[in-house]
Amino acid sequence: MIEKIYIPTVRRADNQISFLNLPDELKKKVIMVIDPNEKHLYNYDCEYLCIPEKLVGTWTQLSETRLFIHKHAGNIKYAVIDDDVIIKKRNQKYFTDGVSDMEMSKRNATPEEIIRMYNLIDEWLDEETIGIAGLSDPGIPPGDKRYLDTVNLFTYVFYDGRKISKIIDDMNITSTRIAEDIIFMFEAFSRGINSRKSIEFMYDNRSMVDKDLHDTRIVWTEMFKDKEEPKNFYQSEEHHNVILELQKRYPYAIDIFEKDGKIKYRYRVKEVYKRSQISNSVEEFM
Repeated sequence: MIEKIYIPTVRRADNQISFLNLPDELKKKVIMVIDPNEKHLYNYDCEYLCIPEKLVGTWTQLSETRLFIHKHAGNIKYAVIDDDVIIKKRNQKYFTDGVSDMEMSKRNATPEEIIRMYNLIDEWLDEETIGIAGLSDPGIPPGDKRYLDTVNLFTYVFYDGRKISKIIDDMNITSTRIAEDIIFMFEAFSRGINSRKSIEFMYDNRSMVDKDLHDTRIVWTEMFKDKEEPKNFYQSEEHHNVILELQKRYPYAIDIFEKDGKIKYRYRVKEVYKRSQISNSVEEFM
């Protein structure tokens, strides 16, 4: 089973969207990962895990916190989810030859559907090669499959600690303040950990649309205290420089180009995973 649900959160003690939208059965599994200086502000019926004082206020606090979570979880199956997410469900007609199960194309998932989603992902993580699983972005059109393998995952991600714990100490995932999620995926693929993304279930990140939550995205906003904040963080120089550094590590798997006046990134993660399988086969042969 998915034993724990970690929700790293800061400056949102009174606005826990992800937690409040979980079925009661799953709320019992939640561990909110918090700044120890904010502990007195929280009053939710769940467990709490304070990050070490030495991490508070550091430039790489988010990536270090995520590493802290992975090590705390150990070899269990667990989820790490943003604190501002509502789970949505797509109409199954897209991947069942037109057999519809709702009147619309997508809607908020019911508690029963969320439980089913957790059970399904739990089964996926029991497969030999799948160590990471997650949900799709509602802004991306659905395909004709219920899930896709070997893809990047963000925001609402499940991990098989039995696989991740074996490689976590070797992963270079704490060197940057932002884009730590894409870096983690590349590190995992390059070490033979595969992923699976649900097309049926999606995450709706409310910070992307709610102005009241926007200013509490401190991993981004606090980067621009002394200069003008960009309209799109993912088009910022800071984000671009991180991807450039990642490209140096995986030059065969990242294309950077401009289209319609915007910088675009093409990630060929299947190639990263493929090369890990070839490397593992050679090592086993030798």
